[in-house]
Amino acid sequence: MQATAWATQDSYRITPDDIRAYQRDGAVHLQSVLQGEALAQLTRGLEELHARPTGQITRVKAADGEGGTLIGQNASWGYASLIDLVEQGELARIAGQLMEVRSAQLILDQVFYKEPGRIVPTPWHQDTPFLCVRGMDMARVWISCDPSPREVTLQVVRGSHRWNVIYDTRSDANAAVAMQDGDTEFTYAGMGDERLPASPDVETHRDSFDILSWQVEPGDAIVFQGNVLHGAPGLDHHPVPRRAFATMWGGPDLRYHQSAGATMPTPQHSSGAAMHHGARIADYPEVFPVFWRD
Repeated sequence: MQATAWATQDSYRITPDDIRAYQRDGAVHLQSVLQGEALAQLTRGLEELHARPTGQITRVKAADGEGGTLIGQNASWGYASLIDLVEQGELARIAGQLMEVRSAQLILDQVFYKEPGRIVPTPWHQDTPFLCVRGMDMARVWISCDPSPREVTLQVVRGSHRWNVIYDTRSDANAAVAMQDGDTEFTYAGMGDERLPASPDVETHRDSFDILSWQVEPGDAIVFQGNVLHGAPGLDHHPVPRRAFATMWGGPDLRYHQSAGATMPTPQHSSGAAMHHGARIADYPEVFPVFWRD
C-alpha cells in the first residue's frame, strides 16, 4: 500500500454552516477538499481505471450512440490509489460529521469518467432505490478532479431529501436520455421496485423545482443525502474529461433493506450469515466496513 497522501495536507474542516446547509438543503459544496498529492492520487486512480477497466464496469452512451461514460462500481478495491483514499478515513469523516453521526461505514463507491466531446446527461434520480439500505443517515461524497462548469456538473433539487418519498429507478421523463452499451460487465437492469412512484421529470419542468448547481474546481466535493433528487446536464461538446469519484457512507443506524428488485453490490460480500431486513448496518461491519469513528 502506498503512503497516505493526506499526510501532505491539513484535514478539511467541516464548519457549522456546512452542517446546516447539508441538513437543510440535502447537499453542500465543499471547496478544495483534495489538494496537492491527494488530488494527484485521485487523478492517477481514475486514469488507471480508464486505461485498464476491470470488475463491475458499465459503459453508457447517448441514444444516438454518441458520447462515452465509464462507470465503475466499488471501483476502489481494484486500484491502489483509490483504495488508499478510502482507507485513510478522511472522506468517511467528512460524511460522518455532516450527518452528525459517531461513525461512518462504506455503502458504495463509484467512478464516473465522462470522456471529452459529447457529454451524456445523467437522468434525474435518487440513489436510494438502487441500494440495499434505507434511512436519513446516508451521505454521498462526490469529488471531481477536473474543472466542471455548472452546465455539466451534478445538480440537486434543494430539500428533496425531506419529501418522505422513495422513487423507483424509472422516470416520468418522456424519453430515455442515455442507454447502456450492449457489451457491458455490469447492468442496472432489474434494479428498483416498480411498486414505487417513478422519479419526476425534473428536466422538463425545471421552473417547478428549486435546483442547486455549482461551479466545481478540481478537488472540490459535493456532498448530498442519498434520498435527494439529482442529475447532471449533457453538453454537445466539452474539451476535457469530467472525472469524478463518489463514495456513499452510512451512519450506524442506517437500515439494511431487502428490495423487491436487484440492488447495487455491497462493498464486501456477506460472511455467510444472513442480513436481516430492517437491521442496523452497524451489525454488519464485515459487509459495510467502518472507516471513521468519532
